[in-house]
Formats: sequence, structure tokens, C-alpha cells
Amino acid sequence: MVDHDDAVARAHRALLGLAGRVPDEALAAARFRLAEGVLPDLRESVVTPCSFAASTDPGGPALLDLSAGDLDPVDRAAADAAAGEPAARALWRAWRIPMPAAPPVRVYVLEAGADEATLPRLTATVMTALRDVGLTAPQVETYRIGVDPPPYQHAARGASALIWTRGERPPLRLARVFDRGGAAGVGFDPGHERLSGAEKDRVAAYLEGGEPVLVTTRSATDVVSPERGTVVPLSFRTDGRWIWTETVTYYLREYSLAPDRELLGHIRANEYAAVDVDAAAEHRALALLLTRA
Repeated sequence: MVDHDDAVARAHRALLGLAGRVPDEALAAARFRLAEGVLPDLRESVVTPCSFAASTDPGGPALLDLSAGDLDPVDRAAADAAAGEPAARALWRAWRIPMPAAPPVRVYVLEAGADEATLPRLTATVMTALRDVGLTAPQVETYRIGVDPPPYQHAARGASALIWTRGERPPLRLARVFDRGGAAGVGFDPGHERLSGAEKDRVAAYLEGGEPVLVTTRSATDVVSPERGTVVPLSFRTDGRWIWTETVTYYLREYSLAPDRELLGHIRANEYAAVDVDAAAEHRALALLLTRA
């Protein structure tokens, strides 16, 4: 005998896999039925090439963080519905751009910390809020936290605007590397703080344990020992509160030069403990890097 909750969970995963492959109206109807406990039967799929964007502005940023900003009425309805569900963790909105050209479609990606069998109900809750503000075939893709979403949902989340997260998240800060810059070049002051012993290793481990958010193979010249050449890494990492470059870690490891004073204070206050960076924090960091002047 097949457990009904297992069947519902499998059906939810199947509908995630059909997103973008069946008409929006059929998918929305199937999701509403599944939330009522009726297992859907969608056997025909039609692949429609599409791309995703964070905004409908062709020249707009690749990612946006709108979680602390004003939302239009449709996005606000979705965000409010998600906020009312204790299991919801974060909500993104992407614009699906069909090819050939057709009107863009809002696609919402909801991350939830809930049993898989309850995801259809969470999905329907947000869909209902969207239907109430005029969307006839609302597209809401819900996945469980800790599980990588399927390719369609991953692509949507990767080119989207973060519109809501659970809990207050302060603005991210970008760590300074050098004490001075300008025409004379960047560098460190003679009195720059240096770390040693166990603390040096613990701070370096914290920095190295940050989540990579913008990775590059490019490197820069070592300003302390220029004869080393272009050996300084430039990729960015985050802990969800701060963003820093691997340049910071390089100068700490090689010359014991401490990171940004306020970042160092943050690490000490956190007792050097590694921090789990969730998908929303990663998105916020990357959006800041991509949109900063």
C-alpha cells in the first residue's frame, strides 16, 4: 500500500519537473488539486524555450535584492502570503521570458523548511494570494530547504529578485582590504594590526570558510612583495553579514595582516565559529556585488 503523504510528495516533485514544459494554466490547476489531496495526471509535456530575468528592464541587473524595499502589489501579495506561513524561509520572483517573444510571466520560487508532503499546501497558499490579485495561472515553485531545486527552479532563482526572507537581515557590509589608495597606489599603513598564533589561524579559517559568491581566476599583484607577481586571489566570499575578497585572507596568511577592523570585531564576537550561509544570504551578497557602483 502506498502512503498518501509519499504519493503527494512524489507528485509535488513531478510537478516541479513539469514546470516550463506544460501550459501554465494546466500546471496551476494541478497544483491547486494536489493541495486538496487529488493526485494530478499530466502526461503530455511541451518544451518551450525560455530564459529568466530579475526585472523586465532589458538593461537591468542580473540579480536584485528587494527584500527590504517597496514591492508592487502582486509581489507584495506573494510576500505577505509567504510570511504568514511559519515554514516559509525565502521567496524569489523571476520573470520568465519566453522565446519566441511573448509577454513575460512571473515565476515565484519559495524555499520552505517543511516536510515534503506539506509543500503542495504552502504552494497553494501563495498561489491563492496571487490569484486574488489577478494572476489567472500563478506560477509558484516550492522546494525544501537543504535540497537543491530542479534545473528549471534553479535557473529561475539564479536570475531573480529576492522579495522576502524570514527574519530581519541587516544590510551587508563590504570589507576594506587596504588602508590607503589613490595615485600613490594601494597599501597598508606601518601600524596596521597583525595577528599571530592561534588567533591568526582561527580568523583565516573563518575567512576561508565563507561561502564563495563571485569566483574569478583573475589575480592581482602582491603589494607587499611585488616581485611575487600577480598571485593575490580576487574571488569574493560571505558569511551573510559581511562580504570580503580572498585578498584579505592572502595578506593574513602571508604577512599576518589583520582584516578590516570591524570585520575582525565581527569574527571575534562570533567566537570564530563558522556560519551557515543560506540561499537568500548568498543571493543578497551577489546582488550587492553586481549592483554596486
